[in-house]
Amino acid sequence: MITEIIQTNRLESKSAGSLIKNIVLENEVQDVLIEFFSIKGEYKLDVSAKPDILDVLLTVDGECLLQTNDSDYKINTSTITRIQYNKSYSIKVDNKKEFNFIRLRKLLDKKDLQVIESRIEDFNSLYIKALADCPTYTEDIKSEKTLNRMILPEGLVPRFAMGSVETQGPDEVGEHEHPMLDQIFFGLKGCRCSCFANGEETVLTENMMLHIPLASKHYVSVADGDKLAYIWMDFFLTLEGEKYMGEQHQVEE
Repeated sequence: MITEIIQTNRLESKSAGSLIKNIVLENEVQDVLIEFFSIKGEYKLDVSAKPDILDVLLTVDGECLLQTNDSDYKINTSTITRIQYNKSYSIKVDNKKEFNFIRLRKLLDKKDLQVIESRIEDFNSLYIKALADCPTYTEDIKSEKTLNRMILPEGLVPRFAMGSVETQGPDEVGEHEHPMLDQIFFGLKGCRCSCFANGEETVLTENMMLHIPLASKHYVSVADGDKLAYIWMDFFLTLEGEKYMGEQHQVEE
């Protein structure tokens, strides 16, 4: 399993009006660019529209003003945002404020673009939601005390979905495999749990990203007194593979 720690709070007070950008888990998942941004002080990040990508923003901490389509949206800690298709946007941070976020940039292939064109009205609006307001779901491999949320449902970005898992130890996410997708975990605040894949063990902690090897048998265990809390990111190899979401996850409206 490949891991990388996201280093937050790297900008000191003298760096007001500054930005740091790093690529995370570079080239681990095909057609996906994962970037971590840290902005401190008065700063405006302008992002141009591109017809072959869709951007998803996951707020780690802080606050900003997202400007797109002549509208302003205040974004706070623990928020998921999917930008409209082929629309420019800006992220504005005020003086003495800080904003840390992960941008998941999905590169769109020919079939992805056909899906978007067939449902263009679904991609013309902004999707923005606090993680705490996202719908819960159940799954057979998880215990009844596990709190699961679907934070980026299938269909919002072709071949990409996200959710979160939280539970207190002792507990586990049962062994399973999914050859139809690449999966990345991102450890949330206070997370400390053990991820097992193909006989290898890795401890997932806060602000760590971990790539589960494609098609590997894997499970997650959390000891008594520890906390399991992570976001999973599923990147499907094909559009057909997205059926896995509906087959395994029972969303509770």
